Amino acid sequence: MEEYKRFTVSLPQELYKKFEEFRETLGISRSDAIRKAMHTFMISEENIPISSGNVVGCITLVMTHKHFDVKHEHPNDHEKEFDHEHHHDHKYSSTSIYANVQQTDEILKTDIQHHFHDIIISTMHVHLEFEKCLEIIAVSGPYKHVKRLKEDLQRLKSVISVGFFIIDKESSQNIK
Repeated sequence: MEEYKRFTVSLPQELYKKFEEFRETLGISRSDAIRKAMHTFMISEENIPISSGNVVGCITLVMTHKHFDVKHEHPNDHEKEFDHEHHHDHKYSSTSIYANVQQTDEILKTDIQHHFHDIIISTMHVHLEFEKCLEIIAVSGPYKHVKRLKEDLQRLKSVISVGFFIIDKESSQNIK
């Protein structure tokens, strides 16, 4: 049987109140919530030494984007009305178009990811809203390469927020 240690934690009253409300909505015990918070804290980026070997985890990006302003050519243009905020009826082709910052960033994001093909396991692109997307990038490899990928992606102007969750591959096997 695993041995447990008891300890006392002192918190500001407002933080305690928020924690209790949050914990109760999840339906978990105070001890379980603190254990999970401690694991999250211990495996955060700041806790991984730069000399660390291989890590595994994910990088998440929330990005904004604008759509191409292409004149659509539909045979029944005069008969159809489209909600252009939520529907595209473009004639797509490889014609030259001036790209805006968000579209350029999408091209750069793809190029950056190709340069890190050796550490990217998988990516998933999720459409959150018409002009906002979530990109989830699963990574595995040397810490300094994974961190460099995150930093390169973070520099893109269209990135609203970056999430970075990585753990040392060896220590991840010891987490319970």
